[in-house]
Amino acid sequence: MFGYDLGIDLGTSAITISVVGKGVVLEEPSYIAYDTQSEKILYAGKRAYYLQGREPNGISVIQPIMNGAVSNYSLACQMVRYFMNKVLKKTIFKPRVVASVSSMSTDVEKRTLVSVLIAAGARSVCLIEEPLCSAFGAGIDPINPSGVFVINIGAGTTDMAVISQGSMSQIETIKIAGDSFDEAIVRYLRETYGLLVGIRTAEDIKINIGCARPRDTDVTMTAKGRNSTTGLPMTVEISGNEICECLKPQLESITAAAKALFERTSPQLVADITNSGIILTGGMSQLYGMDALISRELALDVIVPVNPNLCVSKGCELALKKMSILDQYGYSFKTREEVRTR
Repeated sequence: MFGYDLGIDLGTSAITISVVGKGVVLEEPSYIAYDTQSEKILYAGKRAYYLQGREPNGISVIQPIMNGAVSNYSLACQMVRYFMNKVLKKTIFKPRVVASVSSMSTDVEKRTLVSVLIAAGARSVCLIEEPLCSAFGAGIDPINPSGVFVINIGAGTTDMAVISQGSMSQIETIKIAGDSFDEAIVRYLRETYGLLVGIRTAEDIKINIGCARPRDTDVTMTAKGRNSTTGLPMTVEISGNEICECLKPQLESITAAAKALFERTSPQLVADITNSGIILTGGMSQLYGMDALISRELALDVIVPVNPNLCVSKGCELALKKMSILDQYGYSFKTREEVRTR
């Protein structure tokens, strides 16, 4: 049944599912807590996410899909099946699924991801690159012949592409994104203040006071953790502009990759992009000043759609409706018989 077709964004930090005709129906952290002996899922989604760093003995929290690739096949199958069942409930119909994939994923990684989705209950699966899904979700018509430049900054990777006529002309993926920002903040606090904090604390700092360019009026917050020397509880006050400085190497890597992509793009497409601007999507596009930084570095207008973190999933939903167009560019559904599943 067409109503049960799903668009799935299998992100490093979150899984988002759209249903054709209904839009986004589920957005959960792509974390699971499982029993280390039986490898059975105990919790998935928000509860597992908040348990990270607080796990009792015998329980571990992981992200089964990292940087667009499956890191643990069995647990990835269990996680995806759990979330698909949450959406589909007790239907007897198996859905067709369009899922996002990193634009630089290998054939083996793609086949493994298709295998996971089919094992989780999909009838057939079509994988589409994240920048293409982002463009569709941001409102770009797949049959538009003009060039569009999309940058999708997620948790695990930053995917960027020049898109024209429903296909990608140039692509670039770097493994620097939201998780890299969190790690940089953890490292900065340890080296500067001797404060040891967890990833969840670093993420809270990034969301609350992090910025891609210095604020005119600085903001501060309190960070709590453990003193690296004494081992005792420790509290320090940090500012947003401090965090901006510590994220500078990661931000420079993203803008450098975007500039390199421009150098490989044809002059006509560059002219189109000059008129249309850059579309910035993904959860990290919401970091304060990210759009202004990219606009300054590339000398172009930057457009951030409404709910940029949902663009990939919405694009997967739109792709389900436009498969007759995408089929011309080699995108098609794979069934269990066509893909060697584990």
